[in-house]
Parts: sequence; structure tokens; C-alpha cells
Amino acid sequence: MKTQTQRLFIPLLNDKGMDSEVSLHFGHAPYFGLYDFKNKELKVLENKLDHGNVEKSPVDQIIENMNPTVVFAEDMGGRAISLFAKNSIELKSGPYKILREIVDNFEDLKELNNSCGH
Repeated sequence: MKTQTQRLFIPLLNDKGMDSEVSLHFGHAPYFGLYDFKNKELKVLENKLDHGNVEKSPVDQIIENMNPTVVFAEDMGGRAISLFAKNSIELKSGPYKILREIVDNFEDLKELNNSCGH
């Protein structure tokens, strides 16, 4: 994996830059972070996903608006896992609770492929 070309998408509890805390509830996180490894740049955005949109799922909205190459989550529902996989987006997980820890330990993240049951 070429870290320098990766764009990492992370659900966040707050907007504290690299010290933001990871949200355990992926789709309902108050914020999302997108970290660009090439530019070493972080964007933190409010979660404005439209869960009622029948034409575009929240995953489709994330892909369209953020264009991530990798998504970090503690857990994720089976439908979201399959939609990300269908779009060749890697899913990663790990024991890290702060965004900086995820970025610093990116190469050690594990593949996320187990559904949380949603």
C-alpha cells in the first residue's frame, strides 16, 4: 500500500484537528475527517449525510463528496461494508481512539470485514 496516495476517512466525535476523538457510531458521527497523506492535510467536516435519501445511501454520499481510498471504523454495518468493497475502498480498524494515533499507525491498521450487525 502506498501511504502517500491514500485519503483516509474517519468518523469523529469532535473537531479538534489531529487530536479529534474517533466516533464509535460511523454513520451518525457528529463529524468526519479526511486525511490526505500526500499533502499531510486534514479536513474536518460536519456530518451532513442524508439518511433518508432513497437515491443515494450515506456510503454513496461519502464516496461522491469525499472520495476516500481508505475508511477507518471500529464497527460498521454489513450493507456499508459491501458498498465500500464494491467501490474498491479499503476498510481498516484498530485500537486507536485519536485521529493522530490512526495516522501515525496507519501501516499497522487491520482489515475491517466483520459487520456490527446493523
